[in-house]
Amino acid sequence: MTIAHDLFAESNPAFGTFTLVGFCRKYAAASGKAPALPLAYLALPIAMSHDLDKSFAETIATTGLLSWLNRYPDIRLELGARLTASREIVSAAVRFGLSSRALALGKDGTIGLGDGAPATAPVERLPEDPKRVIKRAERLGTWMGKAGSAGSILSAFGVVP
Repeated sequence: MTIAHDLFAESNPAFGTFTLVGFCRKYAAASGKAPALPLAYLALPIAMSHDLDKSFAETIATTGLLSWLNRYPDIRLELGARLTASREIVSAAVRFGLSSRALALGKDGTIGLGDGAPATAPVERLPEDPKRVIKRAERLGTWMGKAGSAGSILSAFGVVP
């Protein structure tokens, strides 16, 4: 029997929401506050990028964002195109997360966990590829939560408004 990976499943808004919940949860644990909404538009596309899997596999949660970027500077190459191509996927995930109350917008432009945020336990029951996407988002949440302001994080990636 041949097992095929459904690439479109990861662009599903519900999966994107579940991934953003993991990112927000780890960000808040590392920083004590919710991440700025623009960071979702950076974290989700990077987490969903299977070509970056090796760079994550060679790190741990304490590696840190800047150390990771220094080890793998090519992550910044074509980042603008990657972010532009994924804008609709992230927007759909945010909209779904807000409508399902898994995510909530803060008055200060942050996005955090809502009243309907799912538990973390279902992640372990996922197939390996989707599980790795969520683990990468969680790692980014930890790193970004310790890295400082949204402006400094975006600047480290070379992203300008």
